[in-house]
Formats: sequence, structure tokens, C-alpha cells
Amino acid sequence: MKILYDNETDSIYVKFMDDKIIESEEVKKDVIVDYNSADEIVSIEVLNVKTNPHEIDIPTVLKSA
Repeated sequence: MKILYDNETDSIYVKFMDDKIIESEEVKKDVIVDYNSADEIVSIEVLNVKTNPHEIDIPTVLKSA
């Protein structure tokens, strides 16, 4: 797993695997989940981390995906 912060876009990117992303879905405001061809979660991106701080419960996001 890799966790990256992009200061320019004010986003955090959590990458679980290196698979090709087939589909992306905004599961909650400013939370985007990326899926591979087997419908498994490849990564999660959280936008507007500093400008619009909010708490993200990753297990809940994963369950809703």
C-alpha cells in the first residue's frame, strides 16, 4: 500500500495495488474509489484535504463501494 499527498491538488491518494483502473466512482463527496476489471478496489483518492477538512472512515467507504 502507498499513501501519497499532492500539495498542488490538495489530495491524498491511497493505492492498494498496481492493477489497471477500469472504473472510478465518487462514493462520497470528495472521495473517489478506483476499481480494476475484477471490480476490486485499486485505490482511493480524497480531494480538498486542507481546504475542506473532513473525516473519512476508510472501512465505511470500502463497504459502500
